[in-house]
Amino acid sequence: FKHMDKPLFELRGVEYSYLGKFPALCGIDLTIEAGSKSAVIGANGSGKSSLLAMLDALIFPDKGSIKAYGRELKGAMEQESVFARSFRKRVGFVFQNPDVQLFCPTVREEIIFGPLQLGMEKQQVQEQLERLVALFNLEALLERPAYQLSIGEKKKVAIASVLAISPEVLLLDEPTAGLDPRTTCDIIDTILAANEEGRTVITA
Repeated sequence: FKHMDKPLFELRGVEYSYLGKFPALCGIDLTIEAGSKSAVIGANGSGKSSLLAMLDALIFPDKGSIKAYGRELKGAMEQESVFARSFRKRVGFVFQNPDVQLFCPTVREEIIFGPLQLGMEKQQVQEQLERLVALFNLEALLERPAYQLSIGEKKKVAIASVLAISPEVLLLDEPTAGLDPRTTCDIIDTILAANEEGRTVITA
């Protein structure tokens, strides 16, 4: 992945409140370099998920500014289809609750949905599917709907579906919460390997 002269993300004086009255982020200054590993640590309700959602351009500051790839992220960005498409391909978000993220009829369709939407060639999509199925040992689950899976299986599928688009940035909201030790180790190994490949990893 290309390393940039400018930071990957720059937040300056960021403030955000839900419904205009429940403060989530107050005066955040943060710089994240390309290829780095970062952890956001705090108690429940301290704004970790809100920060990740902002880095994924799902919410935007009430005050202050956030830049990604040298461009300011604003509410109208999805109308700028070229930048929005590029951003969505570069940045992948694994939600804390996989049920929020998984919606396709089967695990197979879940993993290939993102690459197909972003215009990846079918041969490349198939190769990604095979690689991720092997990595997460999902072969037996491919034709099952996500709602029938255990929490650990859902987490693996959610991470696999994000890795399928080969993002430059991985945003992970408590990716090992509620998992058994074996699955936790597998997921941590996968996250570390992604960073070693040059991906920027930001974990709450």
